[in-house]
Amino acid sequence: MAHNITKADVKAFVEAAHGRVEIVKQMLAEQPQLLTMPNGNETAMGAACQMKHRELVQLFLDAGVPLDIYSACVLGLSEKVAEFIATDPSLVNSKNAASHGKRPLYFASEHPAITAMLIEHGAK
Repeated sequence: MAHNITKADVKAFVEAAHGRVEIVKQMLAEQPQLLTMPNGNETAMGAACQMKHRELVQLFLDAGVPLDIYSACVLGLSEKVAEFIATDPSLVNSKNAASHGKRPLYFASEHPAITAMLIEHGAK
């Protein structure tokens, strides 16, 4: 049953997005608008990316959050990362406000090919 979303709801959702899949799924089913509501600057997608939680990143993409360079790095989507860099080379060192200012290199750490691509393009 939907109700007015409070700051506490948003905070709980973003906190759950750090890795509590079942809570995220339940909250999202009850209040889908939570998907795009930030807790301060941090979003649920930002939290999932920060934790490199692939299942939650994919869940949020499937729910309609647009793919960005950070989520593409987490998921190991090297062709998409290359497209983002080709479209906007400044993204290589951009800070993700939704994930405490972390850069693409942080999100790509589990994917050596993407890490190499970012470094080749000047990532720090």
